[in-house]
Amino acid sequence: MTLKLMTNMMMKHARKIALSTILVMSCILSSYAQYYGGGFGGGGFGRGNNSAFNNPSFDNGKPKPPPDPDEVAKEETRIMVKKFKLNEEQEILVSSLNEDYAYQRKDLYELIKREFGSTQPTPAQIANAKEKMEALEAKKDKELEKIFTPEQFKAYQEVKAKAQKGKKK
Repeated sequence: MTLKLMTNMMMKHARKIALSTILVMSCILSSYAQYYGGGFGGGGFGRGNNSAFNNPSFDNGKPKPPPDPDEVAKEETRIMVKKFKLNEEQEILVSSLNEDYAYQRKDLYELIKREFGSTQPTPAQIANAKEKMEALEAKKDKELEKIFTPEQFKAYQEVKAKAQKGKKK
């Protein structure tokens, strides 16, 4: 084998490794962004560009596991306090609410995962799972509305709507 042929083979192999690495990293980052999605995205609030609060992606037919609920709640609270300038009382209430809903999302995820089983879910199952997640988020929003001032809640809705727009792009 000539040196030139060996070099070409090594370069092809190196390209394949590089492309594989890029693919794996993009999948990892995509999973991370899904959870820590846009403005209020994908469960963690304030990073990336995804749906509202830990709404796992069912687009590929399999829900992705949510991160630790305690970590989710802490991060959501930290960002809400900063972004909406919550007072101490609001911070305590929001922290408790975020923790409660982080565990509810995890439980819902586990339920959906059991419903899907090991088979590819149907479009109806995927739509049903998304509907359940959206209903949980709507319920949380109603409770947040009671804690926030009207101005804070309006700002919250605006950030959330902007994140939803970004997801659809």
